[in-house]
Amino acid sequence: MPILLCSLGTSWAVVPEAFHFLAPGHDGFSAVHVISSDSPATEEAAQKVRLYFAARYPRVTLTCDHVAGFSDLRSADDHTLFEENLFRWILDRAPTPTDRYICLAGGFKTMSAAMQRAAGFLGAAEVFHVLAKPTINTSELIDSAAQAGEIRFVPLGAEAGWPSLLLLNAGDFPLIHEPVNRIRSVGYDLSNRIAHHTATQRHLASHFEQIGTLPFPILALRSPTQLAWLKARFQPSSPAHFAWLQELPKIELHCHLGGFATHGDSLASVRAAATEPSKLPPLLDLPVPTGWPTPPTPCGLDTYMQLGNNNGSRLLRDPGCLRAHCERLYAALVADHVVYAEIRCSPNNYTTTDRPAWQVLSDTRLHFQHCMEVSASVSPNGEPACHINLIIIATRKDGGDRSDISRHLALAITATDQWKDDHSCRVVGVDLAGFEHKDTRAALFATDFEAVHRVGLAVTIHAGENDDAEGIWQAVFKLNARRLGHALHLYQSPDLLRTVATRRIAVEMCPAANLQIKGYPLDASVSSAPPVASYPLLDYLRAGVPVTVNTDNLGISHATLTQNLLLSTRLCPDLTPLDILQLQRHALDSAFISPAQRERLTATFGRALLKKL
Repeated sequence: MPILLCSLGTSWAVVPEAFHFLAPGHDGFSAVHVISSDSPATEEAAQKVRLYFAARYPRVTLTCDHVAGFSDLRSADDHTLFEENLFRWILDRAPTPTDRYICLAGGFKTMSAAMQRAAGFLGAAEVFHVLAKPTINTSELIDSAAQAGEIRFVPLGAEAGWPSLLLLNAGDFPLIHEPVNRIRSVGYDLSNRIAHHTATQRHLASHFEQIGTLPFPILALRSPTQLAWLKARFQPSSPAHFAWLQELPKIELHCHLGGFATHGDSLASVRAAATEPSKLPPLLDLPVPTGWPTPPTPCGLDTYMQLGNNNGSRLLRDPGCLRAHCERLYAALVADHVVYAEIRCSPNNYTTTDRPAWQVLSDTRLHFQHCMEVSASVSPNGEPACHINLIIIATRKDGGDRSDISRHLALAITATDQWKDDHSCRVVGVDLAGFEHKDTRAALFATDFEAVHRVGLAVTIHAGENDDAEGIWQAVFKLNARRLGHALHLYQSPDLLRTVATRRIAVEMCPAANLQIKGYPLDASVSSAPPVASYPLLDYLRAGVPVTVNTDNLGISHATLTQNLLLSTRLCPDLTPLDILQLQRHALDSAFISPAQRERLTATFGRALLKKL
């Protein structure tokens, strides 16, 4: 039902005149709400309005509210006080924008301006002005003028309101109703909210041409100062920069299940959860190299992998250990604000005589699914804090029996058919891992992967970590890899680099593990470092390669995803916060997920980045 909202000064007739705005034959306004300053003169005018409606339109709901503390317009502060009360009053008296008819004729000129601003922000079915002779100032003259058509109106049209402000409601910005028809607001929260939206819309307009170049379009709502901060060098020693990085939502695409809980309290707690403690293998003495996690000299892949020997296939055969391991890994990811992760596992390596690979995989999925459901149950939006999907690993072999590879790939295919709901934990891809050299390049396994391609499973390949560019070439052209693990030697082939960028094949870089295994200079100017010696992440990024940053092995490397991103800014000192956001965009776009889940994750990032504006 239409509701008339009208401001009032000392000329009381404007309200009954505005009441005749609706065309003859229309049912008329169901309610009339009047707002005015708090003075004896406006109270006298309001009383005349009450008498008019009581005598002629008693069934129409009428309220006349005075803004407490606003007796006269003497300063900008007085106007600000009125605006805050006005915005809240409109939400309170006419909650539905399509019911609002806003008259601009009464009160101070600034009050009319505020009414029009409010309509623009909050929406209105119609905004209008009243044209009437000053001599029409009695009830009888108003009635006769209305019948004679002497009250004329200037319709200014409807106001759609701002979509982001149409979601506001009176309950979020309460208005205090005091005795003797007075209203009062506490604070200026609603005005500030509207001012914030006004500023962000100005920023959007000024940055409109840049939207296509930003990793997340919502960044166009940032002020020029904020965008300049994003485009400046990241300062790894700055507490503010680190806090921003820590709180940022993140995506993890390259994380090995067996590489977590390899030392210390994490390992002890996983072992303590064993179903059969007596069958656990004894702990190995695996001292962490000096200076870890940023050792002065690289340790090589063999030493690095041995640091994980207290976990993996030695420990995760026990069902209790597997459960505790998954739960602790999930908690670690959530604590680091990882919102999506693809965890790599080798279920066939964790089998026993009474626990086949399918049971191991089912349990692994079940444990992560349970963690997701528990976190979703306490989430405001019902979404899990971190969504986990699984990637099945097939391990390279340079000869002999390759049946283990076939078993893992067949397991992945079966799992893909079994678990299809993209809201749940499921298997989304396969990985060819293991030590690279010329005899274990991707071409050797092309026939093994044919069935994987047939059913549309995504493929990621460890390539170019130890092997040269030829190993990467074969991963791309022989196994149709959608992503490449590490690809540290991609720079060796400019043609291949261009191909990877053009095909949007993502590169999963793991700064901590790469530094620990290969060694790269820290905190040096990129422009002064030798091309081969410097960490290639920034070069790949500038060449258009969809680079992502990941952890590889959380426990072995002693580095969370936040710490890996922080380390990347030391390996590549020219990296900016905007580059870090671009790394997350690449991860979002190259994750092995459905379009619907990608949209949900994009919304998650949008909400998080909006809060930081």
